[in-house]
Amino acid sequence: MHALQEATEALKKTLGDFLDRGREDGVFFVQAGGPGSVPALSDLDVPELHVDVLPGELSEQQRSGLLQVGYVPDSGHWVHPGGWRLVFPDHGTGWRAEQQALASLLSADNGAAAGYRHVFEAQGRRAADHAFADAALRHHARTVGFSPAEFIAQTLAPLDAPWMFAAGVALDLHLGRVARPHDDVDIVFPRERQPDLLALLRAGGWRTDAPLDGTYQPWTAPLEPPHHQVHARHPDLPDVILADFMFTDLSGERWHYRRDPGITLPLSEARRHAENGLPYLAPQAALLFKSATSGGQPRPKDEQDFRRSLPTLSTPEKEWLAQQVARTTAQHPWLAALER
Repeated sequence: MHALQEATEALKKTLGDFLDRGREDGVFFVQAGGPGSVPALSDLDVPELHVDVLPGELSEQQRSGLLQVGYVPDSGHWVHPGGWRLVFPDHGTGWRAEQQALASLLSADNGAAAGYRHVFEAQGRRAADHAFADAALRHHARTVGFSPAEFIAQTLAPLDAPWMFAAGVALDLHLGRVARPHDDVDIVFPRERQPDLLALLRAGGWRTDAPLDGTYQPWTAPLEPPHHQVHARHPDLPDVILADFMFTDLSGERWHYRRDPGITLPLSEARRHAENGLPYLAPQAALLFKSATSGGQPRPKDEQDFRRSLPTLSTPEKEWLAQQVARTTAQHPWLAALER
């Protein structure tokens, strides 16, 4: 693993480190993974570095840099003669987090590692990953569960503010179970309470960055629209990369949909509490965000979240979501399922 740590540092020097702030490109996150990173399976395959790079696709300059330090392109990945492989995951699939959950299972359970080896040698990695996906999720739910959300909730406890978890974690809280691993944790936070949040996070040792115009800048003052997002990192935040705070208009005791402020819900309906006490955005509102990411179609993980959550929605919730989805995307693929 020491070689992978050195490779990680060299990679950041080659591609740039986005966390240095002020950069328009670079490495956003990197983590060891793959069966080759599991000690009991190190002979099956080379270890991998799973790399999130910005702005999303490798530029020609970045490709040239990889070639100069010895990487060779191979079937969509990059292989280094030192004995490891670079993989650039598609964030929209949730693959990186799933791989991390799988590696955690295989590292902790010798029986699972032996079974994985058997399938890998007989049918290949894709079949082995698929065969142990459910076991990896169960292990993740037992060992990680809602601990990232609980850590964030403990941090925010001193604030008397109507914040709530959003996105995939909100849907997990609605379901009452962890349905998939997550890369990050999204939090809806009232826009006007930014100074209180900034002071609290600073005092608690969090690093906070505001994504502004394609770069990271230190978050030092309240953001004004259209800027709405702060990434917060803490060395003790378990399992996920960061907490993603999204500042939202919660004025007038109403939740306002950021992408179309004319879409609202009473805050008493929009903000719910799970059995464990954690507050979360109502599923129909969380799914509205997932219905179109940055103006496009739902990502694969959003499609999975929708299919999981759909049977749990009440008729009024489905009707509201169908109405708002149709308002934003007239021919949306979810409408047929919502209108049944």
